[in-house]
Amino acid sequence: MSATNSNRQLRSRRGSSRKCRRGCGWSYGAAIALVLAAAGVVRADPSEGCEFIRGNLVDRTEIPVVDLNDGVGILAYLFLGRSVPACLEAADVNGNGLVELADYTYLVDFKFNGGPPPPGPYPAPGIDPDPGTTVSDTPDPRFEFRIGATAGVPGMSGLSVPVTLSNEVPISGFQMVIEYNQRDASCPDLLIQEIRTEENTLLSQESAEYIIANFDNVNGVAVIAALKDFATPFHFVSGTDPNFPAGEDQLVATIVLAVASCADQGCSDLGFADGVIVPRSAPDPSPSCFALAHNLVMLGTDVARPVLARDDDCGVAVRRGFIRGDANKDDGVDVSDPVFLIDHIFRGGRLPPCLDAADANNDTDIDLSDPIWMLNYLFKGGPQPSEPFPQAGVDPSDDGSGSLGCASDDFS
Repeated sequence: MSATNSNRQLRSRRGSSRKCRRGCGWSYGAAIALVLAAAGVVRADPSEGCEFIRGNLVDRTEIPVVDLNDGVGILAYLFLGRSVPACLEAADVNGNGLVELADYTYLVDFKFNGGPPPPGPYPAPGIDPDPGTTVSDTPDPRFEFRIGATAGVPGMSGLSVPVTLSNEVPISGFQMVIEYNQRDASCPDLLIQEIRTEENTLLSQESAEYIIANFDNVNGVAVIAALKDFATPFHFVSGTDPNFPAGEDQLVATIVLAVASCADQGCSDLGFADGVIVPRSAPDPSPSCFALAHNLVMLGTDVARPVLARDDDCGVAVRRGFIRGDANKDDGVDVSDPVFLIDHIFRGGRLPPCLDAADANNDTDIDLSDPIWMLNYLFKGGPQPSEPFPQAGVDPSDDGSGSLGCASDDFS
């Protein structure tokens, strides 16, 4: 597992923990509703006198019973924004202070696999005798979530950012929370086009039974969550392993991004965030119904916080694009470009505005071979300049060590 941990990328928008009373339900579009995937909900404030039976979410007119209907209710709350409990603590089945995927597995383990019952108050209603969050704030070094980096120009689409998981021991599932679009509220720099989880990922290789991958470009929040065995702990197929295997830098998803046309040059943040208020589209949503989302690894009926890292603190570098071979930066490639370069090399003429653009053969050096390359392309049918060409863009081969750069991109 990589030892690098970019703690600077961890940001939070923490809200107060509140009891969610009945009557705070609402109706909204399915696409926005699914953004609620994998939300970790801070427990209700016990000072408000929230009385509940742990695990009892579904309203009943008869004597409350904790059963599979409540497990379905937990999933409906987490992933669809429905079945909002009168007291959020009722959904915290394992009593760790958060509502997350492991609460579902805990309830099913109790009801169908002989697991321990929920902590009090259970089976009679009451107030939590032991309030507080037991999930440590210290990341467990056995687990790491990592997000990649990329660069683009305003109006560019189809940028790919990998999201990986490293785990030294098998895990039953995970939930990831990602924030973006935080630089300028008037212009959302980044727009997620899709989140791919089915192309050569750990989830596809292991045939994960439950996958959530959704995003909200208005509020700049994305969630990725999965359970290897959605029937945990039923184990319908004898001998099947309910866990994702241990491994390093295992691809779980690829985020496909577009850079908004209005985006300013600079770094646009894209990283994991804890304690994020998961947005819900409603005319007048009660803040007491908001969920606080956390990055977590599922270990059966328990959870752990992973190390949160990213490849580059810049996230997504928004640059002024260039055309390879456009040495004089007049937005085109013609004979004036090799003439411009020859004047620079032999007569001390003006420095190319963008060295990367003048590096026609992409050998990370500006010399006579570049105008020769361009003349050969223009007049003898030689190979064209490397990308980006013929449209403006960023160097796809730039790994941060070999690019000559553009003076106009010096925004660090």
